[in-house]
Order: sequence, then C-alpha cells, then structure tokens
Amino acid sequence: MTDGADFAASSLPAASGPSARKVRPQPATRVLEGRLAAPLLSSRGRNWSGLTLELHSFVDLDTVVQGFDHVIAVHLAGAVQLHQTRGGRTRSRTMNTGDITITPVGPPTRWRQSGQSLVILLRLAPGYLQTVAGDECAIDPERFEIQAHFATRDPYIEHIGKQLLAGLELEGRDSRLYVDTHVCELAIHLLREYTTGSATMVWPKTQLSPHKLRRTIDFIDENLHGELTLNTLAQAVALSPGHFAHAFRAATGVTPHRYVVERRVETAKALLRQSDLPITEIAQRIGCSSHSHFSVQFHRVTGLTPRQYRNRE
Repeated sequence: MTDGADFAASSLPAASGPSARKVRPQPATRVLEGRLAAPLLSSRGRNWSGLTLELHSFVDLDTVVQGFDHVIAVHLAGAVQLHQTRGGRTRSRTMNTGDITITPVGPPTRWRQSGQSLVILLRLAPGYLQTVAGDECAIDPERFEIQAHFATRDPYIEHIGKQLLAGLELEGRDSRLYVDTHVCELAIHLLREYTTGSATMVWPKTQLSPHKLRRTIDFIDENLHGELTLNTLAQAVALSPGHFAHAFRAATGVTPHRYVVERRVETAKALLRQSDLPITEIAQRIGCSSHSHFSVQFHRVTGLTPRQYRNRE
C-alpha cells in the first residue's frame, strides 16, 4: 500500500482550466504586470493548514508577481527556457522535469518563458513556517531567512510535491492527516536545507518509548470512528507534530497516515467476518465518510470490495 498515487505527467493539459497554531493560507499572489491563468487544480477550499497547492500549465509567460508566501515550484513537464528577474538580477535556465525553484517572500519577480510547461506550485505560509521553526527545529522564528534557489535539484521536494498533488484525490477524515504530515515534512526540510539558520538548527533524537508507542496505538484504536489529525496524535504522547511523525515512522516503519488507514481496514475486516452489520454501519464505525469512500479505501488495501470480502469469508 502506498500513501498516495504518484502523479505521472505523460502529456501537457490544455492551458486554460478551471502545530498547535493553525495558519490559514491567504491569497498568495498579486499580479503586477501581465496575466496569470487560473490553476488547473488547487487545494483552495480544502482547508489545508499552512500550504496551498496549485497545478499550473504556463504558456508563453511574461508576468510580474508579488508573492506573499514562500513558493516552491516543481517542474513536471515541458522543456522551456525560463527567465527570472528579481531584485535587479536576471537568471535564465532551460527547465527540465524534476527541476525545483524556491522563491521566498520578497521583492516582485518577473517570470518569462516561451512554450508550455506543467508546474506544481507549493505556496507555504510564512506564519506556518515560523511555527515549525520554533516548535520543531529550535530556530528563532524571527531570525532566519529562506534562501532563494533557481532551477536546482531536490528529489525529496519533488517527491513531496507529487505526494501532495495526489492528496487532492483523497477523501474522508484521513486526508487531513496525510496532508498535514507531508506539509510538516516539507517545512522541516526547507528549514534544514534552505535557511540561513540551518547551520545552528537543533534536531533532537526523538524516539517513541514502548509506552508511548502503545499509547499511540491505543489512542488510534479508540478513535477510529472520528478524525485523527497529526496534532491530536502528537498531543496524545506530548510531542510536537513533526517530531511525532518522525519518531512514529522510525518505530513502525510506516507513516501515521498509512498506519491509521491499515487499522481502519483491519477493523473493518474483523467486523465483516464476525458480524452481520450493514456495510454502511461498518463504514461509520471505522470513520469513513461514506459507503463509497469505505469501498474505495478497502479495495485499495485488499483488492476486494467489502461485499466481496464478506462473501468470500
């Protein structure tokens, strides 16, 4: 089982188209010159904390924008010559699949390209990053700066970008746990690798003791009927969200999201075998938002629909 389906850009779509402190991303860009087409896909309206994802098809671009978020661009497809003018300096590069550009909050930026490209934009709210800096990385939230990088390579960011894009397809209560974990991991990676304060960052070696691991598992089992978020799981064992996610994966070999999904499915399998409860009621008991969501999730893990599993037993 995987946390999310990989996004494969086999062809370019049409150009037109459609921690403890919770930070709601604000409108992230003001267009000063030119035109910026609407994204093909967006996480706006999904209530993601700290980050807005947009999938764009850029065609013959010549636009000046003022950004209010830190923007990470993951180039998915289209070999184009991209020109960036920022702070009086122009950089140019032929963009290829997998190239990453990091543009922190700052002066207006002019972007120019001829041709068509497919790009994921990850807009990370500065307030969220400050919270992660203080809670997770022992960095003074007021004394670090994100470093700009133009057309670099970072397989980790590329992977997280694609995982978050796949997260747009997730339904139900577990989608928030999935997204929050990846956004937190992205923020920590950015702070560790792309800030002026990264050299003095402290990363404690957090481990889940057997007692805390058992407490986490019991808490998950007791609350399968409801929404399990990264914050609530972390609070149950008195850890910050990022340290909890890191320690849980080290202890179990899987992410919190994957573990929760597997526990929901295992509980459903037991109810299908041992009871005559209607499938809709089983879906409610394990926290699925609908019969169809339950069927999709169950089939993804077992290769069978709930009805097929019950009849086989």
